[in-house]
Amino acid sequence: MLRFPGRLDPLLPRPMSISDVLPDEKGRPGRVRILLKVVGKGTELLAALSAGDSIQILGPLGKPFQVPPPPAAKDRALMAAGGIGVATFPFLAKELRKAGWRPVLLFGARGERDLVGRERFEGQGVEVRIATEDGSLGIRGLVTDLLQKALAPGSDAGMVYACGPRPMLQAVSALVNAAGVPCQLSLESAMGCGFGVCLGCVVKVRRGDGFDYVRVCTEGPILMATEVLWE
Repeated sequence: MLRFPGRLDPLLPRPMSISDVLPDEKGRPGRVRILLKVVGKGTELLAALSAGDSIQILGPLGKPFQVPPPPAAKDRALMAAGGIGVATFPFLAKELRKAGWRPVLLFGARGERDLVGRERFEGQGVEVRIATEDGSLGIRGLVTDLLQKALAPGSDAGMVYACGPRPMLQAVSALVNAAGVPCQLSLESAMGCGFGVCLGCVVKVRRGDGFDYVRVCTEGPILMATEVLWE
């Protein structure tokens, strides 16, 4: 989570994804990169920062994506990104390649101007498939249209990762669960504390024959699509 010293804005702190980890001059992890879209007061403050300005960072919080070895004959990992949800995938793509997966980015947005950062994936040799709602680039439609096609019978997809708005994640869950392909969802929620105390970020999940609630900041933000109850 990010905090701005000296500011008492009720919209802050806000959780954000680490987009990438950059090495220092000795090849060690030195800096983290975030990707943001200006949509409100918090992102306005971030965008207005200059080199040398200070902010407080609490993290990393919760549990990250898991990268298991790819199963035999199903080594394609699909990364479904809705808009700014793409922010979490550059670092994941690197880890997938290290583990032997073939990552494919399924990137959906309202229009071409909203497809921020796609060139970073193309530069890594990641296959990029695009859908825009206005048809300005790629197919006209949603990222779930790309996912449905990628999960067609005979697909070599062994894992799906998804990050984006809640309605998109709900639609992704329906598709992957019907196809029987494991899927890890990156959930978003406003967080009051980040330590699991305030219970402001709980989501409903399946547990045996019943249900329970888990905290996005501690048990999440990564949950399996088979777990989440979207009621």
